[in-house]
Amino acid sequence: MIRAVAVLLLLFGGVAAAAGAGLEELARAAGMEAYAVPLKAPNFELRGLGGEMRGKRDYRGRVVLLNFWASWCPPCREEFPSLERLQQALGGRDFTVLAIAVADGESAVGRFLEGRRPAFDVLLDDDGKTAADYHAPGVPVTYLLDRQGRLLAGKTGPQQWDSPAMQRLIRATTVIGQ
Repeated sequence: MIRAVAVLLLLFGGVAAAAGAGLEELARAAGMEAYAVPLKAPNFELRGLGGEMRGKRDYRGRVVLLNFWASWCPPCREEFPSLERLQQALGGRDFTVLAIAVADGESAVGRFLEGRRPAFDVLLDDDGKTAADYHAPGVPVTYLLDRQGRLLAGKTGPQQWDSPAMQRLIRATTVIGQ
């Protein structure tokens, strides 16, 4: 019995190590930097566009692409449609995009969105505290969080988030975390 448990631990440990190595390669191909070990992501509680409060705990159990952005930021405005397309392609029970508007007002965000609501949550970080807690040096900055809310990878600067390489990374992340 003990021997069988040891074999299972070795087998699953090897699978986890291989998954980690594979995740690093997938992240690099997707234009993100994978962290050597998952990092604890700070908690937050922010107001959404509808006035509802949302926190990190509300996304637990899902892989999250967390994007710090602003409506006044040209690169952010350029990449935003690719976040919407990514959500349309993969969003659901296992994955979501989460956009946090940094030092941006609800009316400015509303004007940028032209009165429509994206298929993912947009939260308001009015004072920039949440972005600072995540060590986001500016906007756009994007992180990939696993189902436990840990930081797996990050990217500073704009990107086309719906690329095939990014979709492969997210699909692999949702499978590994199950």
